[in-house]
Amino acid sequence: MKTCLAATIALCLLVSVSAGAQSATFQTLPFPQGETWASFSISADGKTVAADFGGELFRWTEADGYTDLGPGDQFSTTIGISADGTTITGSRQGADGLMNPAIWKQSTGWVDLGHPFNGCSVDGSWGGGWGLNADGTELVGLAWTCPAVGEAFRWTEKRGMVSMGHPTHGNSRATTISANGQTIVGFWEYPRQGWRRAVRWTKGSTKPDLFTGALIAGEATAVSTDGKQIVGQSWDDVSGYAFYFTDAAGVISLGTVSHNPSDQSFANGVSDNGVVVGWSGDQFGGGIKAFIWNSKYPRSHMQYLKEKLKLAGAVIPNSYVLSTALAISADGSTVVGSWYDTKSFDQGSFIAHLQ
Repeated sequence: MKTCLAATIALCLLVSVSAGAQSATFQTLPFPQGETWASFSISADGKTVAADFGGELFRWTEADGYTDLGPGDQFSTTIGISADGTTITGSRQGADGLMNPAIWKQSTGWVDLGHPFNGCSVDGSWGGGWGLNADGTELVGLAWTCPAVGEAFRWTEKRGMVSMGHPTHGNSRATTISANGQTIVGFWEYPRQGWRRAVRWTKGSTKPDLFTGALIAGEATAVSTDGKQIVGQSWDDVSGYAFYFTDAAGVISLGTVSHNPSDQSFANGVSDNGVVVGWSGDQFGGGIKAFIWNSKYPRSHMQYLKEKLKLAGAVIPNSYVLSTALAISADGSTVVGSWYDTKSFDQGSFIAHLQ
């Protein structure tokens, strides 16, 4: 899912636990270049990361660090990676000089996907790729269509770009697809009401399922490998809160870490064992912090990720604030996100191993 963070410094710090202690680690990732924002996506095993730094696209592994994949769209934070880590999607400049949904593999490099037959460019863009299935053979995203409406699409090499529809005069987006390719999640926008709805498309469906209830505004941002667990943000009359959904349990609102109803929270990722990560707090006042929540204990409240990591043995400087968790690997082992230092005012990204 696809969330941006401020970034101004390239600092690398690896801290691990001593022998006999628990196994959590915390590492700040060195930025390959100074930029004002970044977005990330992570493979199923947590060993490969796709990153967009201010419009420059990268692939990261612990062994090789960052590999520059070339320029992307400096006005879009979209970035996605397949579960096996071999394929990346985003938005990049095509042969026509406009930004196109695109797919990258080590064997082929970048391939531009073009645009639908009724496509219209908006601010120099045809749209972007947002999510990939397990091996990168299926891709979802948003394409701009006439007249300037964003439309969810699904792409395969055989069928090309296939529309998934949009509301009348409103936008839709396919934000990500489950690794097994059975479930797509995103939003469906109602312009007259002025809000989005969290939706899912199941395999073979032509219309989205408004799974969160007719009156709940919000969007879905991440889905488990089997498509059965969905997270995102939903709004009530007070504020927007992270949610966790299964067909059996329905929508569970996760609230906020502070329990202050005027604060917000936003879920960015979910693992296959039901661990949810994101941010919680006041975006405009007291700031936000990364949270973690476990569906095995649905009545428990979300925790600050920094506290959870430190309890598990990770060493994190006291002056560091983990401001958001951007994604969690499907196996639940690894989280990526952003941090800042209250003393030096440095900031950047991190990767943390929970187990």
